[in-house]
Amino acid sequence: MFSRLIYQDASLEIRFPNELEAPLHFDAIHTSIREIGVWESWCSENYCLEDSRQYLLDSYVKRQRGQEYRFCLYELDSGRIVGSVAINRIVPEYKTANIGYWIRSDSTGRSLAVTAVKAIARFAFDELGMTRLEIVAMSGNLRSCRVAEKSGAVSEGLHRNRLYLRGQPRDAWVYSLIPGDLP
Repeated sequence: MFSRLIYQDASLEIRFPNELEAPLHFDAIHTSIREIGVWESWCSENYCLEDSRQYLLDSYVKRQRGQEYRFCLYELDSGRIVGSVAINRIVPEYKTANIGYWIRSDSTGRSLAVTAVKAIARFAFDELGMTRLEIVAMSGNLRSCRVAEKSGAVSEGLHRNRLYLRGQPRDAWVYSLIPGDLP
């Protein structure tokens, strides 16, 4: 069994969320629909509190099965959720996975995503035994690319039709992290 907490400093903690925190999760997404929704089709005006509750329940189930590990970033002074980071698309036989993240719109520009990527990468390497992690950032998502670069990930180029958004194929930058990339 893994520790719920993968990072903590004087102002932030990154840990597994629980179903009771659905209102906090919903608030973070609801206030960020305009910015996150550009890159993520699940993030739209139709997103509701029940979606957050179901997401958090699903997170628990997938974690128990070893399919996915989703964490939330909590601002310690306010108690707010200010973002999310996850290990997903795990391929156990190759010891690879993807990292995904988003930050609440009113909390960007504080290097929270960089902190989260480094913390979850350390978790993936140390606790899950992964040997390669990928960050896949849609072409044009300069903020996500910058997070990958600041996290120490290596760009492996622009991959054509790598992602889908609202039913359309999109090019995406692929970055990789291996254990030696982290200090």
